[in-house]
Amino acid sequence: MSQDTSQVKVTRIVGGVGCGKTQELIERVCSLLSNGEKAESVLALCATPQACESFTLRLGAAAKVAGVNADGVTVTTPRALALEVFSDAEAVRWSGREPRLLTAYEELFLLEDMKTCGLRPKRLREMLKFFYRSWTELADDDPNWLLAGEEANVHALLKVNLAFTRSIAEPEAGNLAVNYLRGHAGARDAHSFTHVLVDDYQRISRASQLLADLVASETLTIAGDRAACVQVYDSYPYAAGFDEFMDAHEGAEDIELSACHACAAGAAGAAKLLADPAMQSIAFHAAEDVAAGQTTMLEATLPEDEFGAVARFVADAVVGGMSPADVTVATPNGVWSRNIVKALLAAKVPAQALADRQPVRGDIRDNERCVPARVLTALDLVADPDNALAWRCWCGYGDWLANSSAMANLRKYAAEQDKDLVGSLRDMANGALAADEGDAERIVGAKRVGASYKAGLALIESASGLEGTALLDKVTELVTSQEGATAPGIVSALCLGEQDNSAAAMAERFRSRLLAPRVDAASAALVVPYDQVAGLSPKVLIISGFVNGFIPCREYFDSAEMPLDKQEKEHAKDARRVYAMAGKASKQLVVSRFTTSCLETAGVMKLHIGRIRLQDGKRMCAIEPSNFTEQLA
Repeated sequence: MSQDTSQVKVTRIVGGVGCGKTQELIERVCSLLSNGEKAESVLALCATPQACESFTLRLGAAAKVAGVNADGVTVTTPRALALEVFSDAEAVRWSGREPRLLTAYEELFLLEDMKTCGLRPKRLREMLKFFYRSWTELADDDPNWLLAGEEANVHALLKVNLAFTRSIAEPEAGNLAVNYLRGHAGARDAHSFTHVLVDDYQRISRASQLLADLVASETLTIAGDRAACVQVYDSYPYAAGFDEFMDAHEGAEDIELSACHACAAGAAGAAKLLADPAMQSIAFHAAEDVAAGQTTMLEATLPEDEFGAVARFVADAVVGGMSPADVTVATPNGVWSRNIVKALLAAKVPAQALADRQPVRGDIRDNERCVPARVLTALDLVADPDNALAWRCWCGYGDWLANSSAMANLRKYAAEQDKDLVGSLRDMANGALAADEGDAERIVGAKRVGASYKAGLALIESASGLEGTALLDKVTELVTSQEGATAPGIVSALCLGEQDNSAAAMAERFRSRLLAPRVDAASAALVVPYDQVAGLSPKVLIISGFVNGFIPCREYFDSAEMPLDKQEKEHAKDARRVYAMAGKASKQLVVSRFTTSCLETAGVMKLHIGRIRLQDGKRMCAIEPSNFTEQLA
């Protein structure tokens, strides 16, 4: 079913980094509200949860100046919108899924279940990437998109595994939402907004782009920059959609913003990067009223010296009248984020860090090495004893293959008996799956899975009625079999809130914090991974750890690890990443780096190692500045 956009007024806003695309969208929202449109009729889609936070703050400030109330405007990500679509009971019935995305540790169980197809792990991972990208690009619009045989069979197994746990893989969310809305006109009406605006259109997937089309009833406005296509939240961002948008919407208005309002140093750096053959050119020049000055370069000897140098720079800026909230520090990894936050706090500068990756990690095959994940899974069960995904994980912890063979046979049994996972587990625990004769099990691992299921039921009963810290500590005690055990710090940080700390509220909270991370940086310096600068508009941007090994990565410099064709792709990707950062600072762009590291640290951090020398009995190595330093200097 194709989307009828003939009644929708469509506008595309094109502009380079720092050219005011987000501000243009904000002004359009304020104009709509000033003309009497209800705030609840307006939807703004941003590329990341943190970009939503920034957009909301800027919109609130602009609305106050304009004398309107923007509190009812929905500002969210396409992923959250897709899950909202799946909160409908009819969508759940149609898909057989719950609006529940897999977390990183839950994806490990899906991978183990997929290994039962018999493919080698490397081949399987590549095939899964193909499926995921194809989902985001709506390849399944073509009924013949899969090759018959192995490819179709593995894809069918993937869908069966997801359906068995009633869960959704992240690349699948937009695909399912688009296909559901296409076939259910009533659902489209229920989820439509009069006015839809999309920021950083090139950073979201094709499915997310089409979802925005489907929910717009009167106006649709998108803004973006082809050259800044970087994966920041949605898997497989679709830059081609920026031009396909115009092809799909005949008569669309096209607006080009060519004046960069970043500081002169950032504008010059972005312009230099656009001259790179790997980049797509765009009309671009510095606005007349931009702040002048060159890029500030901070150079330290050791990594720990760099952390202190960044903190001192920010502290001095705050003393000079700069608000900490006007400063963003971009970091290459979580180690840099944690150390810079520590240094900022020591310098009496409030700071918060946005996680660079999922913080709940560990080996699901070893119960001692995945306690946080097990506690969170147990909390899911206490919150909802019918949570199929949580039961699948709970019954797989501690087994080398995550009891994937048992689960494969359990799926077969469930299909034969027309039962769900929970009902099949109940039968297994009661011995219904035993062979008719003798003590042999019908399926391998039935006793282990049945024992895990019974242990889970006992845990649910023991933890029933508890809330908050008491609940988390009790669950941890039961999971670890250690009397008096307390919840791991990461679990408490993810689950506890200021108000409702029931099992259901904490389960919803930790999933939101894992899958849609954001921090409230209204009064603190914001420390984010390089690519998460997307959607932010700091006055001062500090790009830290700007050395070879971090950007470009170490493998880039070794042709044995990265052939020439991949080096070219890596260079193009990194050029887009640096370009997307360079023009973000409106007042001052700062680049910091270190020049030396001990050889052991350099190896662990995967830095590109230069000359090695012996210093005070330690092997020290020179660390070269990033290949992109010249463009920003």
